Amino acid sequence: MNLSVPILAFAFAAGQLIRIPIGNQGISILDITVVLFCLAGLLRLKLHLKKPPAQIKAALIFTAVACLSLILTPLQLKPPEYLISFSYTVRFFLYVLFTWLVYSGAFGNLQIKITKVFLLSGVAFAVLGLLQFIFYPDLRFLNTLGWDPHYFRTISTFLDPNFTGAFLVLTMLTLTASHLGSGPGRPPGVFYIFFAIIYLALLTTFSRSSYLMFLAGGLTFSILKKSKVFIILTLTLFSILLLAFQLYTRLISLPHNIDRIQSATLRFNTWQQGLILFQSNPILGVGFNSYRYALSSYRLGDEQFLQSHGATSNDSSLLFAASTTGILGLIAYAYFLWTILRLFKQNNLLVTTGLAGLLIHSFFANSLFYPPILAWVLLTSLNPKK
Repeated sequence: MNLSVPILAFAFAAGQLIRIPIGNQGISILDITVVLFCLAGLLRLKLHLKKPPAQIKAALIFTAVACLSLILTPLQLKPPEYLISFSYTVRFFLYVLFTWLVYSGAFGNLQIKITKVFLLSGVAFAVLGLLQFIFYPDLRFLNTLGWDPHYFRTISTFLDPNFTGAFLVLTMLTLTASHLGSGPGRPPGVFYIFFAIIYLALLTTFSRSSYLMFLAGGLTFSILKKSKVFIILTLTLFSILLLAFQLYTRLISLPHNIDRIQSATLRFNTWQQGLILFQSNPILGVGFNSYRYALSSYRLGDEQFLQSHGATSNDSSLLFAASTTGILGLIAYAYFLWTILRLFKQNNLLVTTGLAGLLIHSFFANSLFYPPILAWVLLTSLNPKK
């Protein structure tokens, strides 16, 4: 039995619940799993990897630019700050390396079982999220730990409704693509049950960015499949999401003085911060993942904000890439995304559809650099005919 599938599924579903705290951040069980898999894969292949596909080459180019941006950073970083910033570049590289090892066959037939990994982890993730929503709806105490406080919202093990919503949408797309490609022999009952669980978990995130991702991903999937039925279903389910959000606003957020307009204002402020940093250092940025230290150096946030998890990145993935790696990094990252979007020509409908939705979502959260989502994009890109 290939133990890679259950191990990876557990690591994805565990999210932020199992992690080693380091300063304001930490190393998750998924990070640790990827490191161990990389070591095992390199030893098994004796460093003889296959020639990397285009998306891996592009990701390695971006990694090189990220390293250069940090070497030439204009910030006066202390040694611990420099090491913390560089560690995130190493993490990005390790996720790329892990994908390359899977492609090279270091873990047997794991490449063709990637869909199973994300289905198992996604369904478990949704179930855990609904249980949290039912039994632990008030999570405002997380504010003392540097996380955003949330009330009556599904955050599951990611401890953030926006990232949670994005992963749930990717799981729904994976489930749908898997069901359509399974042939007539598989009973549809399991599909409908799992889809309903994941959809309910998405609905209770009350994440507007995730709802938009669902609409964008669903419509892209429907158009590429040339299905009017899927278009109607996507619009209907999206309308239900909007109705649920209105009910949440009236019944929960307004009576409990939860200011949703303030959250939108804070997001706009982070966009302004990113633009200021980019304009100050347009060629190579302030250094990949030294964002928090740049905000402090340029006095773009108060002490409370700088100590929160939100200060580690911008609420826009492209702005984050531009502000930390400059125009050179943004071009390299755009090329990486383009190599994945081109996979539609290889019949990889799933990764194309998922990335289309993520591009919308990434304007409101740094989802493209969030490790579980980055791993989904990289690993799913290995599987044509999906």
